[in-house]
Order: sequence, then structure tokens, then C-alpha cells
Amino acid sequence: MTMTLFALAAFELMNVYTHAAHVSAVAARESTPTSHSEEVRRLMAAAKEAGESALELSWSQTLLGGSEGARKFEALFQRMYGLNLKLSFTPGPSMTDMAGKITQEVTAGRRPSTDILLGTESHFGALLERKILEEYAYARLSPRVVKELVTPNNIAVEIATILSGITYNTSLVRPTEFPKRLQDLLQPRWKGKIASTQNAAIFDRIAYRPEWSVEKITALVRRLSEQVGGLIRASENERIISGEFYLLALDGGGHQVLRRRAQGAPLGHAIPEDAATVAFLHMGVPRYTLHPNLAKLFINMIVSDEGQKVVYATHFTDHHALPGSQAAGALKELTAKGVAPLRVDVKFVTGHPEIGKLSDELRHILRGR
Repeated sequence: MTMTLFALAAFELMNVYTHAAHVSAVAARESTPTSHSEEVRRLMAAAKEAGESALELSWSQTLLGGSEGARKFEALFQRMYGLNLKLSFTPGPSMTDMAGKITQEVTAGRRPSTDILLGTESHFGALLERKILEEYAYARLSPRVVKELVTPNNIAVEIATILSGITYNTSLVRPTEFPKRLQDLLQPRWKGKIASTQNAAIFDRIAYRPEWSVEKITALVRRLSEQVGGLIRASENERIISGEFYLLALDGGGHQVLRRRAQGAPLGHAIPEDAATVAFLHMGVPRYTLHPNLAKLFINMIVSDEGQKVVYATHFTDHHALPGSQAAGALKELTAKGVAPLRVDVKFVTGHPEIGKLSDELRHILRGR
């Protein structure tokens, strides 16, 4: 790596530390968990006046514990606000399909299928200027909701961190063999033993790390396409567990591995030093929902200390920058090695509109191997 790249990496690493430290310091200093903010009290009164007594939520069963997680959030909501909330959860499609469904409903002026949209930076970036989600001053909810957690245009709040990398079968891959850099995936020993995702996930993001470029990552994926033995979904870890594939490069996040490991699966997760990114799950409130006040109270609950504990219990990650984060350890281990993760948020996605074209090209390369 050249001195210029070292300087860029050091700068990015400083940004990650500064961002997390600032969020934690502000929240820890100002948060008063035993009392509600003036805005939260206003929302509680507005919900009562409007007759809001239920929340209708829908997302995939693989997100935030699905139906079981919804029951835990319902109990916490009732305990936190003293409201007899009825939470109705309907298992829904993927985040992408749900974002599309909400877009169609709101555009047509219809009531949305969920009071809260759950998605990544890609989904909320695509909706940023489309007036599908309410613009709301989320920072008024709590000192924990600092501006770094709120998207541009105030349409959503980051609620959990996603660290993507390589999922591997610990019974088949020894630590000494594990690819330390993406180029290591091209070694002959991995030919036919690697799975990748059907949508070439994360490679488009990595192109913007200082070690890479669009041209370099395209060339790598082209060579990788000759190595992979098949394309699977990012959550399809059964085929890694069975030994059909030794590795999945790249995956949907280490939290998916932690969930399966808790069930006894022989899975490991590691991040190549030249492929580190940090992305996020978000929550926002669609326009025309019948329960806008309760929806905002729910988001406030999610970023609270107790809410983040339930997020981790159901999804095996939380937001690394919030006080008490259990996921922060993984990021600290990464940065302690001098690896600076690229922050991939809504601002990043909207600042790189060309990334969609790159994603399509990389997907085409992998599928046409």
C-alpha cells in the first residue's frame, strides 16, 4: 500500500473513532432514561387524542426476530410508556420488496402495509427525495438520537450496525488458511469451494475503499467468477454448514453467523483487511400511516438502552456507536488491527449515484461465469 493509501486509511479510521466516540459521549452525558423527553410526552398525548392504540408492523421473519421479536418489542413498549399497546405483526417479504410495496401504496395515496419501514441505506437512499416517508425531527426524541444517526432529510434513524465479510465453515477452513485479503480468494485451493451471492453483494461498496477502484474491483470479480462454485442468497448459510461450499464471499453481515452459531452451527465470520465496510439497518415512518405517533415512539424505544438490548437479542447486532453496544467489540477488534472500515450510509449511497450501474455490472459478471 502506498503512503497515500495509508494516509487515507488512517483518516477513515479516525473518522470511525471520532463518530462513535461523539455519539457515545453525547448520549451518555445527556440521556435521562428514567424520564421521557418533552417530545416523547407530546407524542404520547397525541397518540391518545388520536385514538392510536395499535401498531401494524411487517418485515421479514429473518429481521429482528420476526414474530417472536415483535412480542418482545410489544412488552418493552408497554413497560416503557405505560401504554396498553397492541402490536400486530405480519411476516412480510424482503426489505427490497417491502420498500417497493410501500412506495406503490403511498404514491397511490393508500394506507401503507406497515407503520414502520425497516431497511438498509440502499432502500432509504432510493426513497430520500420521493416523499414516501415522513420528514420528522427525530433528534427531538432523545439525546441518544444524535444527528449522526439520522439520515438526510430526517426520514429515518440508524438502529443497528452491519459488518459484512466472509462466512466460512470452521470444520473445513483452518484459521491459517483463511483469506486475509480479497485476492486470497483467487488461490487454486478455493476453486469451486466458494459461494457468492446472487446480487454480488458488498463488492460495489468495496470499490470505494482506498485500496480499490471501480476498475480494480471489476477485474477482481471477473477473476472470482471463475472460482465460485455457485451463487446463493446472503442468508443461505445451510449450504455452508453442510460443506457444499467452504466459504461465502461476501455475506450479509456477521450477525447472521452469530445467530447460527448460537444454534451450534460450525460457522465463522471474518473481514478481509481490504474489504471492511460498516453499514446500517434503519427505521422510518411511511406517509399516510394510521399510527404515526406510536410509530415514532416505537423508534425512540428501539434506540433506547433497553431497546438496543432487545435488538441485539433478536438480531445479534445493535448500533455500535450507542452506549452499551454489544456489537461495538467487533468493530474495535477490526480497527485495533489498523483496518479502517468504509462507512456506507444513506449519504454515501446518494453521493454515489453511479453505484447502481456498478452493482448491475458485477451481478452480470458473477451470473455469467
